[in-house]
Amino acid sequence: MNNKRGFSGMRYASQALLLFMTVLLSSSCMQMTGNFAFKGFFDDTYKKIEGTPEFPSDEEVRWVFAFSKKQAEREIGVVYLKREAIWVEILTATSRIDLANSIVYGTLKGLEPGKYQIVLTDVRNDNREIARKDFVIYAREDDDDR
Repeated sequence: MNNKRGFSGMRYASQALLLFMTVLLSSSCMQMTGNFAFKGFFDDTYKKIEGTPEFPSDEEVRWVFAFSKKQAEREIGVVYLKREAIWVEILTATSRIDLANSIVYGTLKGLEPGKYQIVLTDVRNDNREIARKDFVIYAREDDDDR
């Protein structure tokens, strides 16, 4: 009779372990990750830039965020912040992704020199932060000074 209780206890323990593993795996699969890449006016392709990229204020720079895994339809918040005494929101927008399109596109243009961030959020999930990328906009020095 003790053997039956032992097997029964093992069965419940294995079911609990299976349930725990399922919850753990499903929560990690819901993680939205990816990479930013940038493309200048003279570039043919987008390039992933490690660290903090720097761009001249007189050039238009396109950026993308490519999600690592395909996502169900979601609304992605795109927030541009500029560093003043504190981080100040200067522009917000939204973009939609789905199973067919898992890339968010944006453009940097008309920004004054300074430190900036692009912040992506999951709008339907209380604007939970997905990714953040710092970048710097600088003014070109005049070539006439030489």
